[in-house]
Amino acid sequence: MSDCLKGFKLYRDAADVFCIAYGSNLVERRMKERCPGSSVYGTSEIHGYRLLFKQSLTGAYATIEQDANSKVPVVIYKMTLADEAKLDRFEGYPRYYRKQEFLLPIWNTSGKKRKNRRYCIAYIMHEDRLLGKPSKEYFSLLDEGYSHWGFDYECLFRGLASSIGADEAKAWIEETYGEVEK
Repeated sequence: MSDCLKGFKLYRDAADVFCIAYGSNLVERRMKERCPGSSVYGTSEIHGYRLLFKQSLTGAYATIEQDANSKVPVVIYKMTLADEAKLDRFEGYPRYYRKQEFLLPIWNTSGKKRKNRRYCIAYIMHEDRLLGKPSKEYFSLLDEGYSHWGFDYECLFRGLASSIGADEAKAWIEETYGEVEK
């Protein structure tokens, strides 16, 4: 396949959109408020990417960027095209975020691997955005999502450390959560 066609998809099923959540949309009630027609389809991981926090006009929010040695746990939502349009507006697409498709294996909520991989869209903050520190309220939403889905917190804490520095992240976590095990 030529380089100019890599990542370009010629066909998209008009009935279903599969959307990747790795930030505050991990919390299902928030996603339902934003996209009423959405439902959890399952979970997956994006290999070769890492979690970071980057600044926007209203704060620092989660994004992902390429890193061959990392992976990011995600929730996959099945939603309608109308929901995708709502999420585009909410996420600030295309001004703050771009969309990228990933072909992912998906596990259903009972932990069984689904038969077919799916093309899923992810909202990724533009690379020119500066790294930043998320608010405690925003970070607590990700914490809630990681806890609910049983995701490894190492990804979340490493993302914070990569965004604001290891020492500042450790102090921030201790201030937010109390004493952290060594």
